[in-house]
Amino acid sequence: MEVFDMNRKRQRELKPRNGYQLITLAVARISGCPSQKEVSLEDQVDHAKDEVAYLYQGDVEYDTIATKGKGESLDRPELAEIAKKLRTRRYDLLIMEDVGRLVRGAEAVKLWGIAVDHGTRCIAPNDCLDTNDETWEEDLLAACRDHVGHNSHTSRRLKLKLMNRFVKGIGATPTETAGYEKPEGAKTFDDWRKLDQWTPTIEAGADILLTSMNCSQVADLFNEERFPVGKYCRKPDWDGKMVRRYYRNPMLKGMPARGRMHTDKKHERGRRVSIPNPDGPKYVSYPHLAHLNIQKFDDLNAGLDEANKNCGRKKVNGNDPLYRVPKKRTRFPGQHARCWYCGRQLVWGGNGMKDKLMCSGAREWKCWNSIGVDGPRLVELLVQEVQQRLYALDSFDEQFKMLVSGALAEVSGAWDERQRELQRRDRELARAKQNILDAIKEFGSRALIIEQLDELEAQERQLHNERSRLDRSRSSQLQLPASVNEMHFLFEEQFQSLAVVSPEFGDLFRAIIPDIYVYLVRSCDGGHPVPRVKVSMNLGGIAPDSLQVPQLSELLTYDLTVSPFEVPQRCRIRLEAARLTAQGLTQREICEAIDEKPTLPAVQRAMCLHRQMEEQGIDDPYQVLLDLPANYSKLRRHKNKRYQFKMLEGYIRPAL
Repeated sequence: MEVFDMNRKRQRELKPRNGYQLITLAVARISGCPSQKEVSLEDQVDHAKDEVAYLYQGDVEYDTIATKGKGESLDRPELAEIAKKLRTRRYDLLIMEDVGRLVRGAEAVKLWGIAVDHGTRCIAPNDCLDTNDETWEEDLLAACRDHVGHNSHTSRRLKLKLMNRFVKGIGATPTETAGYEKPEGAKTFDDWRKLDQWTPTIEAGADILLTSMNCSQVADLFNEERFPVGKYCRKPDWDGKMVRRYYRNPMLKGMPARGRMHTDKKHERGRRVSIPNPDGPKYVSYPHLAHLNIQKFDDLNAGLDEANKNCGRKKVNGNDPLYRVPKKRTRFPGQHARCWYCGRQLVWGGNGMKDKLMCSGAREWKCWNSIGVDGPRLVELLVQEVQQRLYALDSFDEQFKMLVSGALAEVSGAWDERQRELQRRDRELARAKQNILDAIKEFGSRALIIEQLDELEAQERQLHNERSRLDRSRSSQLQLPASVNEMHFLFEEQFQSLAVVSPEFGDLFRAIIPDIYVYLVRSCDGGHPVPRVKVSMNLGGIAPDSLQVPQLSELLTYDLTVSPFEVPQRCRIRLEAARLTAQGLTQREICEAIDEKPTLPAVQRAMCLHRQMEEQGIDDPYQVLLDLPANYSKLRRHKNKRYQFKMLEGYIRPAL
């Protein structure tokens, strides 16, 4: 029995793999609910440190990952970070208060398995889990089951309790919407008050919808009448979408509803999404809250649903093509390119065409630039520019190699210098410590001497930590391509495997092309304004570590201009027509001599354009539009009464 106890004790002992310092990864998490405080994260970390101090009395270095996020979510970036850290084989211990702090579900078994495979011990004291136990895997699965079960049970209990209180009229009321007042301390809908002064405005809006089915028209009415938006609304003014949501709320007919939506767990990501409840909502009647009568409300919504039934996205084989596609994961360069005039992002679907990019400010009546950009054509040109610039680096291969080798040597030299500095400080601390120990032998233990000794020991621990960080920095050296050819290979390897419309392609090109600004140009002889694009390109985005080397980053950075529009014939043939005219050819002879075989009017327009350019002393027929052109009638967004040009807050136009 004594032998067994000794073996168990030795199994429980923590041993640092470097021999002098225990490297510990501590994980803490809170869900981020309003009732939770960030101090809870500190409590979890302190608990972990107490457990480690009980098991190991030597020097400990802590690496802490403390985050906010739902425990069921499997796409939290910290999970990938933890797995990456564990694979470095650097950590002696992974500790968390309970396994639910890491992830609530069986994914925890995978992460603990990675830790064990790479020599890291895992402990969760509240769940009595330790990978030194032979049954740790089955115990961990049981703990995961308990955490998932507790979460599911609590969710069902709360939903049933709140729905019961709603149906009985004793609570579970939502936040108030426009046209209502919820007095402080109100617990039920009986305590709510309808704002009678706005009933005529709401009824007038319903009458407009019944006749025109135009929500934007009602939004104009509400803004003119200064009907305030809801207390918790983020937008200060009404728009068409807000009006449609408002008139869909059954509160307007005095019948608040609960349960219209419910959550559905997507197991691939571990997230819950809100979807329509197939059983429908439950209603309670409070006639004193009605702004509209029931028949008018039902007729209004039935009419709007019928009028808009064909306006949604068309299904493909019965499925929504953008099902479960986050709105932020859009095609490049959507939500990345910016309007030069107002600074807002460009979004897909400009002027009703899915392949056109348009300034989002124009949709909100805050920018006059409503000209669409041919998105696929722009992407094609950007890919060509990246490839051309990349292969143009061949002539700089020697310079590239020198910069890379110089950067690596500089990093190595800085590491050696730092190592020598730490060794010097170590010797100084050793001498100072020996002097204090000699003083204790000679004069005895005095409070001041003991205080100085404690201070020196704290400096020693700090020195150990700095040395550990320095060792880590050397093990994770800059990953730089050795030559231009390797740069080619890295780009082709990433580019060839990606579809142009994929989010991963967008991630790659957002790193290579950090800035895209779209502005308008117009030919000096008139015509339609067309978009031109200013691009900042940094080929260092192919190998991100190269951005940390200023000289190399400078070599790989370019500013260029791209024109994603079709140049009209008069501009294409202008120079050739002018050259042939100087040789004495007639305009009919010029029509025959040019490969495009232009018509006579096209040659005449080309020569007229050439003369105008000579008179103005310009080389490019397309001139930048710095403001709204007064003599172009097709840009009419600024004539709408909702229009008010407003640049994005903090935006400063870059030089073109």
